[in-house]
Amino acid sequence: MDKRFFDREKPALPLRGIHLDLKGLPPTPKRLLQLPLLLAEAGLNCLLVEWEDTFPWQRYPFLRGKTAYSRKTVELFLRQAQDLQIEVIPLVQSFGHLENVLSRKVFRNLQEISGCVSDLCPCRARSREVILHLVQDILALHPPLKYFHLGADEVGSLGSCSECRRRVAASGKADLYLEHLEPLFQFLHQQGIRPIIWDDMVRSWSVSELSRLVRQADLMCWNYAADPFHRLPHETLEKFAAAGGRLWAASAFKGADGPYVDHASIQVRLANMSAWVQQARKMKMVGAIATGWSRYNTFVSPCESLEVSLDTLVLSGKIAWDGYVPEDVSGWVSAFLNHCQKKGLPTSHFAACRQAAEKLQSWRETIFQQSQNLLHLACLNGEVERLNPFSLRQQRQALKENLKQGEKLLQDWVRCHRGLVPEHWLKKYALSRMGPVRRTVTLVLQATEKIG
Repeated sequence: MDKRFFDREKPALPLRGIHLDLKGLPPTPKRLLQLPLLLAEAGLNCLLVEWEDTFPWQRYPFLRGKTAYSRKTVELFLRQAQDLQIEVIPLVQSFGHLENVLSRKVFRNLQEISGCVSDLCPCRARSREVILHLVQDILALHPPLKYFHLGADEVGSLGSCSECRRRVAASGKADLYLEHLEPLFQFLHQQGIRPIIWDDMVRSWSVSELSRLVRQADLMCWNYAADPFHRLPHETLEKFAAAGGRLWAASAFKGADGPYVDHASIQVRLANMSAWVQQARKMKMVGAIATGWSRYNTFVSPCESLEVSLDTLVLSGKIAWDGYVPEDVSGWVSAFLNHCQKKGLPTSHFAACRQAAEKLQSWRETIFQQSQNLLHLACLNGEVERLNPFSLRQQRQALKENLKQGEKLLQDWVRCHRGLVPEHWLKKYALSRMGPVRRTVTLVLQATEKIG
């Protein structure tokens, strides 16, 4: 870490981290091993890792994805983080967002609602056992840990099955929620590890209900809007504190500006991170994590890439260290990334990646708008006499040419990410961007073909 890039002698927050969500566009093994060095240079000392299907699972090897990391790669990554004094916090989903588990035939009977592969039923005998096996797999490969994140957010169907409804009627949703999590908390406590969960499921709880929870686990409070406290009021955070909660802040450096965007809104990201850091300082929170979601959930296309978001990633370290956004954001980012490149940390590709992403997103927005404009023509919608054949032919031709232009832009995006993301995932991303456009344009051209 070069102190020339930071104003304060000592950091504004004790733990300053990012979240690495690996279920979409995961880094190549080589790139993964470079990331701890980049984080340390940016003043970050904490890393929340959501391995998902990239982990070399032992108990349930069928949960590994096509490009899962080897045990050796994970061990090298963790050792490097440890050598750099970066606090690694693994995240294993324990309640909601369990699509990778519950979509497997062997685990379908653990679904809260049949056919809903997101939420685990807390009343099924094997539910906690399966989660415990995943936690044990993680612990077996990681060095001694201080914290372990159990997710437990957005459990939308909690209390839906007949047995869960009966228990909710008898003692309430909070009790059902805790009955599932408390044995996991206790297991981690026995290992000397403090559990963490997301806060959204408990925001409406009473202080007494919260008191039971926060004795056993920390709350990571999240909202990713420019003003995070519009929907997560200060009063809620104060209620958590009044119950005795140990709190963390969670902003976002990527993956929070729309499920299908190609680059983040830097203005929104910086406003969000700054607001959370100020709140974390005010409330003396344990630390602040800038999340980096790769998908909104397992079954939607990937968000923007990590490489397109290097600016907001390193700025999350700057803001968490100094407590505020630098005056010359672009100047600071450019100088810092250039400094990293000179130190042997690959960052020189950032400008090309960002430019390719901006062009790709602009193109997609334009071509979808062109398609919509054609579909709104009166001649397609009951007024066949209102037709300008010449204009229609022009619009159809422009649409076809724009489609070809998009293919070139997508090739540019893939080219500047090559070597940083596995080829398998570059192809998946390309399909996720071109597929919807091509299908839309094809339908529009078919709809207008006979008229013109």
